[in-house]
Amino acid sequence: MQTETIFRLALPLLILAYVAHRGYYTLKRGREENTLKKREEGLVSKLAGLIGLVSFVAILAYVINPDWVVWASLPIPIWLRWAGFGVALAGFALLQWAQISLGKSWSDTPRMIKDQALVTSGAYRYIRHPIYSAVLLIQSSTLLISSNWLVGLPWIAMTVIELGSRIKFEEALMIEFFGDEYRSYMKKTGCLAPRLF
Repeated sequence: MQTETIFRLALPLLILAYVAHRGYYTLKRGREENTLKKREEGLVSKLAGLIGLVSFVAILAYVINPDWVVWASLPIPIWLRWAGFGVALAGFALLQWAQISLGKSWSDTPRMIKDQALVTSGAYRYIRHPIYSAVLLIQSSTLLISSNWLVGLPWIAMTVIELGSRIKFEEALMIEFFGDEYRSYMKKTGCLAPRLF
């Protein structure tokens, strides 16, 4: 099997694996009961969804016939394209660690539930939003694997737009409910990567 064919087949499998992972946890823990406050989907989410649709169509084109999107190819060396799989695996490992760390506190949409505790262990000991960090890693791997900006950059843009909005809401929500405990936690942790100093 040619190397390019491996990349073409692996890319949709990567996206399907992410959707399956998210779907599993959404079915398992995504219920709205006992919600005190949640983020409403707005214009930012709709914009992110539109950009995501562009990426979805680009991935389909890349998988069906890469010549359709060859004009958007990037000169990424083959070793870096293979490294994209490592980036994706690191993203999935972090995603699973964060899901386990959150346990029953996870939700598919930013919200505060009754009797929710502030989770500061596991992945959350180092990063305030490790699930979002993981999603960024997974989505960024599409750019490396495909070696095509039309396939990868919209995924990254969609993710950055949506996560920026979610993080802003979540940080305000956590401060509202946990106050100084959360402010102290913010000083010890990084938002999307571990704090070095």
